[in-house]
Amino acid sequence: MKTSIIVHGHFYQPPREDPYTGIVPFQETPDNCINWNEQIYRTCYLPNAYSRYLDFTGKVSSITNNYSYISSNFGPTLLKWMDEAHPEFLPKLKEADRISMKQTGHSNFLAQCYNHTILPLENIRTKNTEVKWAIEDYCYRFGHRPEGFWCAECAIDKETVDVLADNGILFVVLSPWQASAIDGKPLNGKSAPCDRAFYIEGFRNKIVAFFYDPELASGISFGHLLRDADGLFEKLRQMRTKRHNPALIHWATDGEIYGHHESFGDMALAALIRKLRESDEFEITNYGAFLEKHGVSGTAELYLGVDGRGSSWSCSHGVGRWHRNCGCHTGGPDTWNQKWRGPMRTAFNHLEEKTREIFDREIRSMLGSSINPDTVIEGFGKVLSGRFSVDSYVKSFKSAEGMNLTDEQATNLAILLDAMKNCMFSYTSCGWFFNDISGIEPAQCIRYGICCANRLQPFAPRENLLVSLMKDLSEAHSNISSVGTGEDIAKHLVRSVPGSAEASGFFILNRILANPSMYRNTYGIFKLVDINDTQVTVRDNLTLEEIVYTYEEDLISNDTLSINLRNRINGFTYSFTNKEITKLTKIDITKWTNENLSILYTDSVVNKVSLNIEKYMFLFESDIGASIDNMSEENASFCAKLVASYVRRRTTDSLAKEFNVVWPIVNYVKNAGKMSDYRTIKNAFDRLINLYAKLAEGPGFTQKAASNMLQILSRARKEQVYPDITSIQNSIYPVIEGAESSLDEETVYNLRRDLNFVY
Repeated sequence: MKTSIIVHGHFYQPPREDPYTGIVPFQETPDNCINWNEQIYRTCYLPNAYSRYLDFTGKVSSITNNYSYISSNFGPTLLKWMDEAHPEFLPKLKEADRISMKQTGHSNFLAQCYNHTILPLENIRTKNTEVKWAIEDYCYRFGHRPEGFWCAECAIDKETVDVLADNGILFVVLSPWQASAIDGKPLNGKSAPCDRAFYIEGFRNKIVAFFYDPELASGISFGHLLRDADGLFEKLRQMRTKRHNPALIHWATDGEIYGHHESFGDMALAALIRKLRESDEFEITNYGAFLEKHGVSGTAELYLGVDGRGSSWSCSHGVGRWHRNCGCHTGGPDTWNQKWRGPMRTAFNHLEEKTREIFDREIRSMLGSSINPDTVIEGFGKVLSGRFSVDSYVKSFKSAEGMNLTDEQATNLAILLDAMKNCMFSYTSCGWFFNDISGIEPAQCIRYGICCANRLQPFAPRENLLVSLMKDLSEAHSNISSVGTGEDIAKHLVRSVPGSAEASGFFILNRILANPSMYRNTYGIFKLVDINDTQVTVRDNLTLEEIVYTYEEDLISNDTLSINLRNRINGFTYSFTNKEITKLTKIDITKWTNENLSILYTDSVVNKVSLNIEKYMFLFESDIGASIDNMSEENASFCAKLVASYVRRRTTDSLAKEFNVVWPIVNYVKNAGKMSDYRTIKNAFDRLINLYAKLAEGPGFTQKAASNMLQILSRARKEQVYPDITSIQNSIYPVIEGAESSLDEETVYNLRRDLNFVY
């Protein structure tokens, strides 16, 4: 009998957006990405959807969607970010879901606790909402219900078992240290068996648990087993022999190990998948399929931690890491403590109590005493998943009098729902995981708490919710004296400029500095309703509020442009200069100005420069970057922008010979310019190749298009410009492997050869 192999990846990043704008702020990353989500997308999430298997010469033998063969869960908040930032990625997950369902009859994907809160520390109402939101998000994305569930940090207690069972969940994946006994026999500190499935019991119900292999999980996460797929495969063979052909070998790790924490980990995973699929000893499968085939082998008693509140995979004390100074932490000097954890959780507990009180009161007042406030917030999951808009959801309710909600009532309901969401998001587990309250993760949780308090304030005229929150946070002391307390952190995070004003300033700058082809009508959660020379109206798509600002431009000096805004309702004024503009907006402005300036670089200008540029080549040696003076560097920078502008104007209908005009200029830049000029040109050709990649995904990738693309690529390489071919490799692989490809054999051969596939 073959041994079943299950590889589980927990793919998750904490939510990072500003709750007032819905935009993830700029974050420094090692690879110059605009935020950590982008960094990890490029190094892990995307590569695993198109993972290369190389032959001994380094050519691509095959491309695998790893998600089609491994078990995994994705954080709903991460997928929500991907909806906006990389909508092309979600179809790869759906493709993987279809393949796994076809191959095994069960999906590879598990649902995940919605915003990664520690369920054992939550009250029953929040537990139910988190699970229902997670299931709704899963159903909307995959079109069927989940069988399995990933609890944040694998944290679980008996009440969580009941909630999962009540919501139709069949199984969870846990650490082998989260069981205290098997079939009534104490484990006495030993790990639970990981070769079969067990029932775990709540107070009323039971579900199935799979306890992952600790040796493999640790070796892959920290022992660099992914550096050698052959070695990992051989280890599995040895384990199989040593364990006398077990029914199951499986492990669970953070999914980011497959490419982000371990470079090229996705390729090691693809190689392992290939070896497992070709093996006579193993079959790669998922938990649902294994459960159907082998059933349940006994009952495991849950370990509930030193204080009886539950257990997890990353806190040896249970779940202390998320509510007290238990000693578990990551990073920081040995002299630091985590005494701040308790006061921070207490602060949010008090905020939640007040939020529930206000929410319940206002919902019943607005919708009637017969309405259950829990069903209102649980149904909000349909908005979070994208199935409904906020507007359509709130207007699906009737008032207490049985009438349609007025616009004011609809707005109030939307505000209350967003407040409750932010209250729940303040418990995102990452805020307690690390070493000090000064980190970006605790700050993000505090942001959600501040937003919740501000949203609710109009419904609590007799008390100041933000002041109460800050008073509680003042008891949470940082290990860094200059940071102070949670209150000090919160004061820095209180916005001086409303999100609506920031969005309005963005739209005004966009209309001033961009050409019409680059006009933007959305800014995070805000939509532009109307704009003219003196007034701008924006709509908050979360709270349904429309805000009107009058404005005026003020050119203070040659290098300072000020935008002065005034709220038409409350009269508050806000001013933006280049010092207040966000880093992301400055990046956008650079794109707009480059696009505007590129209009000056007409094809006729490029032709004139190309005809004359070779006259100056005798001044230079052949090495890139060997400029003779600053003037040459300035000219080279201009020429690089000239080439980039010309290439950006080309489409997939452009002929290869059209690019002949730029090669003399490229040669000049190679000799006179800097590496940054070279990158300017390369980025332009990257964009062009990406256009061909999109074309290859549809019927428009004809032999003529393929031939033209290859000619452009060949000449670019000859001129020492090496465009990134990753995207075209991803898109062309199904074409050149497809039995019904419309391309002739010679074209397929040329594509394989020039795109570095085995041929």
